[in-house]
Amino acid sequence: MSAPRVGAVAGRQERLLPWFGAALGVLWFLAVGGGPTLDPTNLDWLGGGDLAEHVLGWLHFRHAPWGFPLGRTPGLLYPHVMTVGFSDSNPWVSLALRPLSHWLPQDFQFIGPWLGLCFALQGWMGVKLMGLFTPRASQRLLGAALFVLAPVLLNRTGHDTLCAHWMLTAMFWLYLRPREDARAAWGALGWALLLNVLAAGVHPYLEVMVFALTLALLFATVREQYLSWRSAGASFAGGSLAVGVIFAAFGYVGQGVSSGASGFGFYSADLLTLINPMGWSRMLPGLPTGPGQYEGFGFLGTGVLALAGMILWKPSRWWPQAKAEVKARLPLVIMVVLLAVLAGSSVMTAAGRTVLTMRKLMGPLLPLFEPFRSSGRFIWPLHYAVLTGLIALVVWRWRQRPGVATGMILFAVLIQAVDTPDVWERARFRGKPWPRLRAQEWESVDPFYRHIVLFPPAVNGSTVPCVENTFAEGAYVSFGDLAYRKGLTTNSGYPARLDEKQIEAVCTALRADIESGRLAEDSLYVVDEPKLAVFQRLGPSVTCGVLDGFTVCVAAKEGRFREALMRAPSPSVPLPTPEGATPSAGSAP
Repeated sequence: MSAPRVGAVAGRQERLLPWFGAALGVLWFLAVGGGPTLDPTNLDWLGGGDLAEHVLGWLHFRHAPWGFPLGRTPGLLYPHVMTVGFSDSNPWVSLALRPLSHWLPQDFQFIGPWLGLCFALQGWMGVKLMGLFTPRASQRLLGAALFVLAPVLLNRTGHDTLCAHWMLTAMFWLYLRPREDARAAWGALGWALLLNVLAAGVHPYLEVMVFALTLALLFATVREQYLSWRSAGASFAGGSLAVGVIFAAFGYVGQGVSSGASGFGFYSADLLTLINPMGWSRMLPGLPTGPGQYEGFGFLGTGVLALAGMILWKPSRWWPQAKAEVKARLPLVIMVVLLAVLAGSSVMTAAGRTVLTMRKLMGPLLPLFEPFRSSGRFIWPLHYAVLTGLIALVVWRWRQRPGVATGMILFAVLIQAVDTPDVWERARFRGKPWPRLRAQEWESVDPFYRHIVLFPPAVNGSTVPCVENTFAEGAYVSFGDLAYRKGLTTNSGYPARLDEKQIEAVCTALRADIESGRLAEDSLYVVDEPKLAVFQRLGPSVTCGVLDGFTVCVAAKEGRFREALMRAPSPSVPLPTPEGATPSAGSAP
């Protein structure tokens, strides 16, 4: 009777351990200060950077009419093509919550809960992955903790859609899990297809990594003779078609926009990135890097480096076995290395100094890399591959002394946690307050107004000279929020992808209309101070006033808002920059 009881206990443990791993992820998220973000009505940590545009994209989508591409937000960056994909507003989540918009509060964000979910799923998948190397619950949980504590995960909380690292961990689990027959191989590919579908609707960079690891899995199944080359080719075609359809549905392709290739080679990964803390350690000094190489952050963490140091002691004892394991998993190793090379881009550096230039080699391929200028992000699979290998090696090398292996991993976890600055500073999720406009006059905006027009348009990321401005940083957020609350459009924003030719054409047409006095009566014009003279020349046909530190002009001849502007301070003298704000140009990277 003892055998069934043992089997039942083992089965219950197998079901419960991933939940404990998920709990570890949530606890770490709370430990570094993520608790307040879990309140979906709390916007006061999302007022700056990428996260502000992510919120705006979702807010403008929730009440927008359905259209194609899916997630289209016609009120944001009007009249340009804008979608929740272009604003990195997590298309799948935005789409899922859209039917619930009527019941959700006006101020509603899902970024905090999404981040908490990503940490939880990282812990869940970490337990599953560690189960391939050890049956011991303590070792599996401690190994999962190192995945949760990965600096590359916490580093990406400033860009929520890039925090779904659990998808990479899941792909490693799918690849490394033993496959007994063709049915198991097809099952693994089915799960990989699901991950590709999810990743394609979360962020294109993640999808590239998941797709590359899926290719490695596909080659492995052929190598194991579970699939023929014909079946593998059909699987590849089917997966590519599925991803292509999702990219087209969310507007990532076919809209004539791009992110530009100017950053490729700039936002790269340094060759020493796995050991370079870049300010993420209280114990270890940082190494020099290029100005854009923060995108290639791949630090393993002080605890993991300490674990590596212990393993490297007398490598002759484990090196032959390690070589055999690498050879057995060659497709995965090759794909991870290729992604790491792409992370280094066309100019390889070590400690910020150029050691190899491949511009001529990669030049013909530049159009292919154009949408992925922040190539340094592709270092993450190498980070997790090294982390997985180190933990597996510790468990295998001390398999006869499991207590020693458990102690070593525990030591690494403790060092990793203690050496994380965010545990002590808890500033990771403080962010900037939501820059809502507070002047009472905004409540008087008449129903006939349809548009908020910043002049020049504040299109962050654009290099078009026409959109250069001195608006306060985050002005596009303030007026994007006002447009959302009033049901208006705004011509400004921070698109992840843009059409520079269209931006130039729209901006030039707007400037021509204003200079010739053709102002629309259904528009609120927010005027950059150096451009104020253009409006002043129009005389009494325009009414201007200063609200919340911004000059606002209208051409309407009547209305409550016009009367409110007439009572507001006059913009006839140079206006000071709003307190706490810094001038911003339309060419922010």
